[in-house]
Amino acid sequence: MFHLHRHKIIIGCFFGLLGLGVQAQELNPLYDRKPIRFGFGIMGNSAKMKFVASDVTLNDDSLQRIESIAYPGFGLGGLVNFRLADHWDMKTMLNIQFARRDLNYHFKSDVLKTAQMESTYMEIPLSFEYKSERHKNIRMYLLGGFTYRFDFTSDIDTDRSNTKPIVAMYPHTFSYDVGVGLDLYYDYFKFSPELKLSNGLGNQLVPDEFIYSSSLKRISPKLIQISLIFQ
Repeated sequence: MFHLHRHKIIIGCFFGLLGLGVQAQELNPLYDRKPIRFGFGIMGNSAKMKFVASDVTLNDDSLQRIESIAYPGFGLGGLVNFRLADHWDMKTMLNIQFARRDLNYHFKSDVLKTAQMESTYMEIPLSFEYKSERHKNIRMYLLGGFTYRFDFTSDIDTDRSNTKPIVAMYPHTFSYDVGVGLDLYYDYFKFSPELKLSNGLGNQLVPDEFIYSSSLKRISPKLIQISLIFQ
């Protein structure tokens, strides 16, 4: 019951902010003329692993299948926004994000092994935004860009074996990002809820001879992120 009321309060606050953003009087009409703006963001994420099984897996009599399990995570960071033109902005951030995605290994002997893959990222996204015409105190935007991430908790140097299910990724990763957002204008700030999909580039798998890594040909992280940005 407590969780239900908490969710109702959060949803109510969000739609309250949305309602304020579309009121009749145009607020802060010169806000977007500023060449540089600063802010911060609060993020929630859902992390998952994209992978391709190797021929070893397909021919292995003991391993039945591998599945990726998604978990919720969160993050926060600071933002710098540069105005490029009337409808174009460039945005960069310095974030700390906490994410987790596991790989479950189902063996034919009804044994389940889980490779836990927790990450603590320092990330620097660089995004270009195309903004629609402003309608009163609201406008939409599309974004695309890239993100560099460094994982402080990479298992690259962790001891592993066939009895210790570990799948390691390289600590330095890059991704391409696409998303959509909404700018809501107020007297003293701008609030932007944003939805972004971040797909890892290249193969991030650290190879070894043990079954948990050798059963994979490639892996790359995937992140779906919802941000609440204040400028």
